[in-house]
Parts: sequence; C-alpha cells; structure tokens
Amino acid sequence: MDTQVEVPPEEAQAVAEDEPTGGAASLEFAAAQTTADLQRRLAEFGWPIAADGAYGPSTFAAVRDFQRGFAWWRLLVDGHAGPKTWEALEYTHAHDGRCSPNFRFREFASHGDRWIKVDRELVHGLELYRELLGHGLTIISGYRDPLYNNTHGGARNSQHLYGNAADLPTDIAYPVVKKLRCFSGIGIQAANNFVRHVDVRHRGPNTTGGTVDSPTIWYYR
Repeated sequence: MDTQVEVPPEEAQAVAEDEPTGGAASLEFAAAQTTADLQRRLAEFGWPIAADGAYGPSTFAAVRDFQRGFAWWRLLVDGHAGPKTWEALEYTHAHDGRCSPNFRFREFASHGDRWIKVDRELVHGLELYRELLGHGLTIISGYRDPLYNNTHGGARNSQHLYGNAADLPTDIAYPVVKKLRCFSGIGIQAANNFVRHVDVRHRGPNTTGGTVDSPTIWYYR
C-alpha cells in the first residue's frame, strides 16, 4: 500500500472523503505492475524519465509531482506508487493525460528541462478561471526549472519554481479574478488591469503573506 505521511488534519479528512479506492482489485493490479511500467506511464504524461526499471530519485520525484498535481481527487503526496496512486495513473491514462477535466499535465512542463511540477490547487483555480473565460485557456508558462528561470529573467524566488504559478493570456480583469478566491498572487498588466499571472503561494513557500482573500498583487509595465 502507499506509504502514509503526516498531513494536516483538514488534508487528511479531505483525502478520506475524496479518494476513490478499488479495494482488492486495486491491490492486485498495483502488485502486478513493474517500475518500468510506472516509468512508461509517467513518460506518457510528459515526465522526461526513462523506463530503466530503477526506482531512483527521478522516478520518486516524478511520482511525488504526479500525486501533487493530480486534481481529479486528492492523493497523499509521498512518492510511492501504491494501489491508490496506480488507480490515479490509470484514470489519467484513460483521460488522455489530463490532471483535471480540461488540463493535461504536460501543459505545465518547464520550457527548459521539460519537467512537470504543478499544485492541484492551482489546477482547481485554473478550471474556475477557464469557466469564467467561457473557452479554452492556454498556459503560457507553468513550472520553470531553476536554470530556465535564471536564464530567462525570472524572480529569484518565483512561484513558478515550485509549480505554484501560471502565466496566462490577458483576457480577464483583476477584480473578476480576485472574486474567484483561488489565487494568493496575481500579476496585472498595468495598461488594461487584466490578469497576466496567477499563483497559489499560500500553498508554500509564501514570503509575501498573500491569501486568496487578500492576494499579493503587482503590475507589469
């Protein structure tokens, strides 16, 4: 079974309420899968890992990042591919690599090393943003690996480094986005007051104290 990790009480409650389980069938299915099978699934979704059969640091990190970004229901984020994680992997496979109804994991990949890192709370917020928009939403920039962030002028402690942020087309005005109460960091295009960046810094690290009720804001000139 998946290794259990300490989580806040409210998170543990949400896991208990939201996470499907296939019971004995899930146990049998997970037991039949190899590490190479796991790596092939993750590579299919966009993670740049090889199916070498070794459960090394890259595979562990990819499993953790998959668990953290999977937004159909809540998974414990522990880096171990037990039955419940395999259930989520197969659900993602059946839904064309999507981490939520309208977004695929690979949409959040870094433009540098192609690694994928995204927080499910960001994905939930983007689903609501997309609903407001009334049509498809392009993720201009999601996760940024440290080298890419540094060489492309990113802030030293950018939320993109943690998979907490997304840059978007400037289609919706700031007051409307704030009312969603999903984002604790919002970057605004000064020329028209439309939103260009959203993040969930309240998921940590949060050096500015932004909350969904009182987000940290700044303006792009």
